[in-house]
Amino acid sequence: MARPVDALDRAIIKRLQEDGRMSSAEIARQLGVAERTVRARIDRLVGDRVIRLVASIVPSTVGYAVTADVFLEVEAGRIQSVATLIAEKPEVGYIGLTTGDRDISLQIHAESVEKLYDFVTNELGTIPGVVRTNTFIIPKILKTHFDFVGPGMRIDEELERETDTASHSVG
Repeated sequence: MARPVDALDRAIIKRLQEDGRMSSAEIARQLGVAERTVRARIDRLVGDRVIRLVASIVPSTVGYAVTADVFLEVEAGRIQSVATLIAEKPEVGYIGLTTGDRDISLQIHAESVEKLYDFVTNELGTIPGVVRTNTFIIPKILKTHFDFVGPGMRIDEELERETDTASHSVG
């Protein structure tokens, strides 16, 4: 069941997405609410699994300049075992089971196009059950899952005004 996320929650989430190290005190100051309120909201958002507070590596800044999406066609009955094996590989940043003409979708980070080719050909292509690979190099990423807000959860000026109005009318 989806948990309701109100304007104050969204405003807190926005600030944490902009700076995951922003203190509860600073968020409270910016939003005009009590620090205790912000801490309680963050604890509830984490506890309800609405957000996760994690450190995330930016692959391109640590030597993994090439990102690619790879789609695999896998023999029937082997999809889960192939996906589980691939998920253990450190080059894989994301893996999911799909529908349609491909069975597995994954994202790979590699140091070079040559290393990407070697990984797809010599690692993925030799796994028993893998029938076909289809690789797309991604030259530019415009949005990542860390930027996800979701329909109905947009953080915009109207919501900011709603938060500001609510915090000032309480106080």
